[in-house]
Formats: sequence, C-alpha cells, structure tokens
Amino acid sequence: MTDLFNPILDKDEEIIKVYKPNKAKMFFSYFFCGFWLWFWVLFLFVPDSCSVEDTAGNTTTMPWWIPITVAITVIAICIFLEILFFALNYKNTFYAYTNKRIVIRKGIFGVDFKSLDMEMIGAVTVNVSLLDKLIGKNTGTIVFGSMASPINNAGVFKYANIVDPYAIYKEVKNVIDENKNKSKAKVN
Repeated sequence: MTDLFNPILDKDEEIIKVYKPNKAKMFFSYFFCGFWLWFWVLFLFVPDSCSVEDTAGNTTTMPWWIPITVAITVIAICIFLEILFFALNYKNTFYAYTNKRIVIRKGIFGVDFKSLDMEMIGAVTVNVSLLDKLIGKNTGTIVFGSMASPINNAGVFKYANIVDPYAIYKEVKNVIDENKNKSKAKVN
C-alpha cells in the first residue's frame, strides 16, 4: 500500500504507516447523507393530489401510481449512484503519515492527495460520533488542524471512518511531537 503514495513522496521521505477507512462505517456515512435526499425526492415528487387543470379549465385526474413510480425510479437511481460513488471513493481512499507529513489519498474519478507538514500541525482531535457507536466497529475520525487554519474552521485534513482512532491518534501524535522536537533542536 505504501506504493500508492510514491507519486508525491520526497527523496528522503518514508511512509511510516498506511490506513484504510472502515468500509461499513464509510458506507453508512454515505447512506445517511443520501437518506435525506431520498426523503426530499419523495416529498417533492409525490403531490398531494393527482389532479391537473389545463388552460381551458378542464380537470384531468392522473392515476395515483404515476407520481409514486416516478419517485421510486428517482430514488433507485440515487441509490445506484450513491453505491457507485461510494465504491469508487472507497477504492481510492487511504490515509498515511510519513516522517515529514500526514497524507490523505482519495477521489472518485481520479486520485487526489492532500498533505499537511508535521511542523504545521497545530491541533489534533478525535471525534467518535453516534453513528460510530451505533455501528460498533470501534471507528472514529481524527481531524488535523494547521497553525494557519484552526480545526473548527478547516476540517479538511481528517482520517475519517478510521478503526481504533484513539490508538492511531497516539501513534501520529508521537510522530508529530518527535518531528517538532527535531525541528526545535535544529534551530538551537
């Protein structure tokens, strides 16, 4: 898995550890986001009445099953697209940390990399949500904030749906602290 990060590594940079998000937790995150979309599709596509008035004032009654069929079809398409996007995103999502930075690899149609230098990490938090607890897979999210952008505003550097987030937090935090200590020693 470390070969996945080769395109962006520096000469003297080494991958220390690579993580893959928990598949079940990531799927349920997608599912719950899509649930609200399905709800609104039903709400918007199923009218209160099935009668339509034309310009001449004639009222025509539409069969009850037409709007329901349209809503079910739209929901089925949304579910299909949601599963497709999930599969593509899951296939490309990996998290790693090196001796110099944290790296996030993800993408749906292509592969995108985000990285944050260890020296620039200003805060690290662990979030275990209600969904994490309900699924019961010991998952959570680790969020890294840079010194230039605090955690409550950024949130873009995160290891989402990761298994055993507290242990990983400790590992990464130790590497961050070691890296910062080395930087301080070089300055002195």
